[in-house]
Amino acid sequence: MAQDDAATLPTTSVTLADLLQLAEQTNPELRSSRFAVGVSAGQAWQAGLYPNPTASVRSGEIGFDGDSSNTILGVTQPIVIGNRLRAAVAAADAEEAAKLAEVARVRREVFGRVAELHASVLERDAQIKLVDELISVASKTLSIAETRFEARAVAEPDVIRPRVEVYQLRADRQRLAQELAAAEKQLGLLLRTDPIGADRLIAQIPLMPEPLDEEVLVSAVKLAHPALIVEDREIEAAAASLDRIRAERVPDLNVSAGIGYSDEGDQGIAEIGVGAEIPLWDRRQGDIMSARFELMQRRQNKVVTQNRLLSTLAEELGAYNAARDQLAVIRDQVVPDAQRAFDQIDESYRAGRSSFIELLDAQRTLMQSRRTQIELAGRACVARARIAAICGMDNLVTQNQHTTEHAHMNTQTAPDGAEEDR
Repeated sequence: MAQDDAATLPTTSVTLADLLQLAEQTNPELRSSRFAVGVSAGQAWQAGLYPNPTASVRSGEIGFDGDSSNTILGVTQPIVIGNRLRAAVAAADAEEAAKLAEVARVRREVFGRVAELHASVLERDAQIKLVDELISVASKTLSIAETRFEARAVAEPDVIRPRVEVYQLRADRQRLAQELAAAEKQLGLLLRTDPIGADRLIAQIPLMPEPLDEEVLVSAVKLAHPALIVEDREIEAAAASLDRIRAERVPDLNVSAGIGYSDEGDQGIAEIGVGAEIPLWDRRQGDIMSARFELMQRRQNKVVTQNRLLSTLAEELGAYNAARDQLAVIRDQVVPDAQRAFDQIDESYRAGRSSFIELLDAQRTLMQSRRTQIELAGRACVARARIAAICGMDNLVTQNQHTTEHAHMNTQTAPDGAEEDR
């Protein structure tokens, strides 16, 4: 896919920070949100412009016999009274501020998807590497079983079981390879580039995920989540829109002046007039009521959005802590015990004190525990990426790895039409 010369990834050792930087430059959703700021900026500019005058040419008192006529060249200028113009500018500025906040919200969402796909790619890659190792171990066991079967030292079922084990592992590897390819392609599509292979990523799935402070995360959502900031700006925009509608109840004065020539008096003439609409029946009552309800709706929308974010955070934090706790048990107890049991039975089998079935069962237990360990580590990694999508990238990537999302939020740029969309 085509992309900017400046928007490129390293050929190797790609970090999450590199992916986020590329998303900042190339993601179409993020770029579209910036263009929306440009739309609002133009509307704010237009709202501050004064009404144009109207020029006219009129002829009157024209007799059917053509004995007299008046021809007048006139100009009519609307005069804005009250604060209608100022209120219109304030409402347009509030809409532009809401669009600026929307850029930060879209960035948080896009960065979260990048982080989640990054974690998914690492998880699938780690599982494939483990399955390859397990296939190698299972193939050796199968080879031993086949040798013993040829020597008529074991029955055929002792060969079928390790053979089925190898088949299942190979089938799992094919599934994981397809899932990995899909995740790599999705990540590339999100960044408008070719699929980003796992071999280019420098990070690894952590087997000892750190604990997360729920109070800090909840506070980060309530105080600085871009979606809540957008809701605040929408509330301000709704209030400004209500003020604008109220100001529009005051009509403009239409001041007109003209000069002309009268055939009857054979002389020049001039006229001056002032006119205004009388708000007798339509005083914008319906528009004002609608704007009031919209303001109340916006206030409730913020509550709904905050509850949704906190609910999603609680769900993902619960998934993270559950995976982390289970991983600790598997990593510190199950895997070491399974490895020790396998080593002992393997030694006993070689000495002729244990059966091949016991060896196969110990091997299967060890394989399953190691696969569970990687699955739980991957699950925790994905859950943490989703938490970062809610609370910000600072909760996922260390400070020395990338320029933080907070820095991006303070460097918003409104497109002025000079940028070409790719």
